[in-house]
Amino acid sequence: MPPRIPLTRSQEELISEFYSLPIRRLLLTKQRRDQVWRDFKAQRRLPSNLHLEREGPALVAELEKAVQSGRNIQSAVFSECVYAQALADHFSLTEFTNYTLRPRWLTTDIEALLASYNLFARYIYSNAQATRMLIQAGGHGGVDGALISVVDRNVYTIEFKEPSSKTSEPDLPKYGEDGLLTITDEWRVRYPQFVRMVEDAKGLNFFDVAGSNYHDFLLESIQVAVTENYSGKKFADVICTEDDFGNLAMIPSNQAGRWADTKGEIRPAGRNHYEVWTPGHLAKTIESLGGTVHNGAVQVPLRRLATATARGGGIAISRYKISPLYFVRAVDVVVHGGAAEFSLANVKQLKPTIAAHMFFRGLNAASVRDYYLGTE
Repeated sequence: MPPRIPLTRSQEELISEFYSLPIRRLLLTKQRRDQVWRDFKAQRRLPSNLHLEREGPALVAELEKAVQSGRNIQSAVFSECVYAQALADHFSLTEFTNYTLRPRWLTTDIEALLASYNLFARYIYSNAQATRMLIQAGGHGGVDGALISVVDRNVYTIEFKEPSSKTSEPDLPKYGEDGLLTITDEWRVRYPQFVRMVEDAKGLNFFDVAGSNYHDFLLESIQVAVTENYSGKKFADVICTEDDFGNLAMIPSNQAGRWADTKGEIRPAGRNHYEVWTPGHLAKTIESLGGTVHNGAVQVPLRRLATATARGGGIAISRYKISPLYFVRAVDVVVHGGAAEFSLANVKQLKPTIAAHMFFRGLNAASVRDYYLGTE
């Protein structure tokens, strides 16, 4: 294991309180959650045998929202709700408020306090006097939640993570027509935790690795990415996850590498798409498929294009893949005589991303407790 990194005062306070209480078993373990999640995706209704209205109101609210919107709830959000409920129960925060339905429940000064941490409340768990609250938050750029002592304004920030998860996955800058990346000073300032990993991948040609992800990083670089991920603007005191026995576990964010196996990854084709920025390479790709471009109109043999369906299931084709890096939406394609016809202007390019993964394998909340309370 790496050497122990000193804890902050906030980490010491929260970790000590958390592990001074009996270990908390989750309402739904990861295996059970995955089954419920799959059933929900297939049936589009709330499970009737889990008493979630009483034991998991935030999860119920997320499932109802998914039904109303026609979208699927992400498995990570599913887990976040389960972890937050267990943490609330652990600290005897018995009152639940859906803040989207009661947006004036918090006082203006508490809202301002949360905003200073880039936190925007979705669900609130509190004691009867509303002097202590667990905020389950939403929005980009902030962590997943915070435990707040209202009287003294103490704030402990919290990230909820599944046993196998990413710390974060920002877009990399755009590569050039040569396939090589140029890291800007702005990107270095914004994502300093990933700078060493990017330097390890210097010379990586994204056109050469377009069909697979890249994992060749030094362990030290990955550890820096994990350790420093929650020490900047997106600051978390602790990570809450689950151990191998279905118990809630709490780990200092800057010591995650002690308890998790880690892996670095660059995805040449991430989730976010943009207008094409390497038109020369795109033209060569279309030509290699036996396609043509004339006055901005593209024609490619349909059999040379891969297809994809919408995220969350379904059988309808949502996009045609020109390569792992380029695609065109199905609604922008006309199929005629065995050929796919579309406008060059409708082609999108996927931006690469970088991430550090954590795998909490063999985790035991009792062992973590003994380590931090000095009883091991």
